[in-house]
Amino acid sequence: MNTPSRKDDKAAKKHISILLAFLFFFQFSCIATFAQEEDESTSQVETSSSKASEASEEDKADAEVDAKTETKAEAESDEEADDESDLGNETFSKADKKESAESSEDDEGGNPDSDSTVYDRPDGKPVVALVLGGGGGRGSGHVGVLKVLEKEKIHFDMVVGTSIGSIVGGFYAAGMPVKEIEEMFLDSSLMKAFMTVSLKVRVAAAPIMITPRLIGRHPYDGLYYGNKFRKYLLKRMPQGKKKIESLPIKYAAVAVDLVNGEVVSLTRGNIGYAMQASSAVPGLRKPVEIDGHLYVDGGISENVPVAQAKKLGADVIIAVNIDEHFKKVPMDDFRHVGAVSKRIVTLQLRNLDRPMAEEACVTIHPDVTGIGLLSTDGDDAVRGIKAGEEAAKEQLPAIKKCLRDAGIEI
Repeated sequence: MNTPSRKDDKAAKKHISILLAFLFFFQFSCIATFAQEEDESTSQVETSSSKASEASEEDKADAEVDAKTETKAEAESDEEADDESDLGNETFSKADKKESAESSEDDEGGNPDSDSTVYDRPDGKPVVALVLGGGGGRGSGHVGVLKVLEKEKIHFDMVVGTSIGSIVGGFYAAGMPVKEIEEMFLDSSLMKAFMTVSLKVRVAAAPIMITPRLIGRHPYDGLYYGNKFRKYLLKRMPQGKKKIESLPIKYAAVAVDLVNGEVVSLTRGNIGYAMQASSAVPGLRKPVEIDGHLYVDGGISENVPVAQAKKLGADVIIAVNIDEHFKKVPMDDFRHVGAVSKRIVTLQLRNLDRPMAEEACVTIHPDVTGIGLLSTDGDDAVRGIKAGEEAAKEQLPAIKKCLRDAGIEI
């Protein structure tokens, strides 16, 4: 039996050192590429925003507001430039006791938690809930629905959302004007913050992300941590509304605990972490660790969380499903790369969400077919908002009947 010599051992260590040095060099090169990709993405967003502005006179009137928003974003970019969270700083994706205590002093609430207490109106009237489903870039459809419901003066006692539904719903429950939520889709800032860097670049750099494992670190599975996204959400939350308990409308962000498989409604604590957990798409974003729990996107179990709204005490539920409409397509369409897997995702979402949506009093289903889950295109946002408005107007008679039957005056 041959025993490796000390010389061979030194040679092996030398080769490993060279390999690690190469990996680190390549990783830093990728970070520079990420920065360049963000610059290019910003340019594309400005172009899409310009097109969206030309699409309607109302957007032109708000050009000055958009410019102020962009200026604010540029001012904040310097602060976020040294944020390494999405490049491998796991402490930012973990809500610990120290951060919870600091948040309490700032009135941002402690770590998100689930409260099973059933909500009742003080006057004893039926509790009306708005349920917003997940769907990423198709969340612009939620905005269109809200615009119509607000115009009709239809109010809600509770908002329950999954993934992008938890984000739009969180801003709405905090009292943010719908117009401001709309702007975040039109200027693509919301979806850009969600992605941080281009998915293509991130996937290309994925092999480099094994570097921490070679030196003993074992981060959770996923491409993004979601730290910058959480900061983006909190910075845009209305003043004094970073704590779920302080919101004027009862709110719940739906997530799934990977450890025990349970669906959880986060109804207390810091809303930023709650939104981050509810929108942590498996494989794309790393799970969010909070007080011994490991949360991912609630859409894997309850993408249209009607059941969670009922558990929280909702009597009348108006749901919004932003899945693509399932339509027959020619067989030749499946000759394209990725066409089959995309179709399967659409089919699985339909089979998962349809039974849940049927439990609502009324379900609004905008036709957002063709809008990608990760779309940052301003034109897609315009189309999604319009689809939401059309679908909500179509369901208005059913919504008003549902409310009247429950004894609620409109």
